[in-house]
Amino acid sequence: MNKITKEDVAEAENQLFLAQKTSNVDTLDQLLYDNLIAVTPTGEMLTKEMDLNAHRSKSMIIDEASTQIDDINIIGDTALSVVTMTAKGKVMGTPLAGKFRYFRVWKHIDGSLKVVGASFMQLPA
Repeated sequence: MNKITKEDVAEAENQLFLAQKTSNVDTLDQLLYDNLIAVTPTGEMLTKEMDLNAHRSKSMIIDEASTQIDDINIIGDTALSVVTMTAKGKVMGTPLAGKFRYFRVWKHIDGSLKVVGASFMQLPA
């Protein structure tokens, strides 16, 4: 069992944020588990491939963004993170702006941390 530290998770969160912001599909591919399940604010379930395709096709564009790590909880070889992102951009051409809270499950797989599960919601203005 690989030991996970809060510093490891914070570094992975920062890598993920930069990859999302710049649509770096190669880095996203490394950080997201192949069988990732993510749940959107509307309850839709997303897969890793759907997320990567949104970045490849530029249907999701982040113009400005910043993040704050709110909490990291380590449980054995698994970590739970809560992150708030303030973002402005477009999803399929529709402007989107606001604060979003992400809940992610990170796990050590094949020698590196990967997101195995996630959900997010938009916070009230």
